[in-house]
Amino acid sequence: MKRIALEIELLEDAVFSARAATEGGHQSLDRIPGSALLGAAAARLYGALGEAAFTAFHSGRLRFGDGLPATPAGPAWPVPFCWHHDKLNSPVEDGRLNPDRLANFIHTDSLGEEKQPKQLRRGYVARDGAYRTPRASVRLKTAIDPGTGRAATGQLFGYQALHRSQTFLATVEADDDVDESLFQQVCEALQGEVLLGRSRSAEYGRARIRETDAAPIEAGSAPGNGEAILWLLSDLALADEWGEPVLRPEGEHLGLPGARVDWGRSFLRTRRYSPWNAARRGYDNERLVLAAGSVLTLTGVDDAARAALAERLDGGLGLHREAGLGRLWLDPPLLRDVHPAFDDAVSRPETAPEPSTPDHPLVAWLMGRNEGWKVEGEAAAHAFEREYLQLLEAARNLKGVGEGEHFGPSRSQWGTVQQVASNSNDAGALHRALFEGDDAVIKEKGEGWGEPVLPDKGPYQPLADWLKERLRPGQGGTPTGRAYLHFLRTAARRIQDPIRRRTV
Repeated sequence: MKRIALEIELLEDAVFSARAATEGGHQSLDRIPGSALLGAAAARLYGALGEAAFTAFHSGRLRFGDGLPATPAGPAWPVPFCWHHDKLNSPVEDGRLNPDRLANFIHTDSLGEEKQPKQLRRGYVARDGAYRTPRASVRLKTAIDPGTGRAATGQLFGYQALHRSQTFLATVEADDDVDESLFQQVCEALQGEVLLGRSRSAEYGRARIRETDAAPIEAGSAPGNGEAILWLLSDLALADEWGEPVLRPEGEHLGLPGARVDWGRSFLRTRRYSPWNAARRGYDNERLVLAAGSVLTLTGVDDAARAALAERLDGGLGLHREAGLGRLWLDPPLLRDVHPAFDDAVSRPETAPEPSTPDHPLVAWLMGRNEGWKVEGEAAAHAFEREYLQLLEAARNLKGVGEGEHFGPSRSQWGTVQQVASNSNDAGALHRALFEGDDAVIKEKGEGWGEPVLPDKGPYQPLADWLKERLRPGQGGTPTGRAYLHFLRTAARRIQDPIRRRTV
């Protein structure tokens, strides 16, 4: 098989719509779909290729893979939906997944007593455990009335877009019988600066693509018990013998007529969308697909059938493989045991040497200043932020508020806390200004501050009461003096970021 790896650097924000509906909030994919690369190549080559255009862009013999987040260890793949963690204990630590906090529910069905499991659904994981969630934000815009040059009435809309300066890795593959010169033409068309995604005529979609090195994914070792595990690295579109979409696959849909799907140990999510075809200026047929990250456990798979499946998966499975769909990993090592075993042997970039300190009286004076209060305050702010977000997440779930919906104090409320802390020079006075008197910033009657929460120790209480005790100087690890002021300013600023991203 012919294969080339591409590194995609976003030079501007890029929009890749998860669905074509115009009602409701717009949501972008957190990856670069293979269809965007296919469209970029087709825009440059389609007319010049003649009949060869069918082979390049429609046959599935030449395939444009999804662009996945890049890490020093290679691409990060969609997290498998079989991974679960304690609802009150995030498995993410310093940009990596802690394997001891993850349990593979293919091999177990519990985290232990008094632990409520939560499925890991968002993000991407590399083979060394690096965890990535591509950055995105929403911008509101309005159409311009050409007659007046002003905002058109009723034409407010918004785009969620991937931030610029992020890097993704994709592959372009072709079957051995595809002409070498055709494959090279397509690869060369994707080199340099290209425009990807929606609103390419505005400020979105500019990217730079270059060839890079990437190791192909190989099937893992067989479990030895007649089982096979399939991890979907991209969406999968299957069809039955009548051409109808299949969202509950059986062995025959995967090319294994004698195999059975163990539904008790399979984890599927689905989505539906209608891709926009810019050349025809219309929507293609709606697609119903199994979502990337889904996991299928098959039983009754003998060695011969497994070998045939591994060979078939080299070219992808199902429909729309030319647009990146149908990429699966057979028996991946990360799903072999109850806890994932990440590859610690992956080479990481060398740490840059520490710069030498200039020999200057001013530098010596600055280095000699005692700024331990700042280190203490920042460490306490980090611990408080984590504790606060976990407590609020538990309260959200108790109340049944969905993900992405606002819950608790708003960003502006925490901005007020930050402002008050920035204007204060006394820890005790700051605490009183926040919690005491009619003009208190944090009080139970204020919107969001009265939400009931359940601390580790103690009964339910309003969030404002918990904060009053938790933020009391010198209590429960909270610093005092100058460190307290820096702690509260830093904590209030940090908590505003997840509120802006609508993750709390």
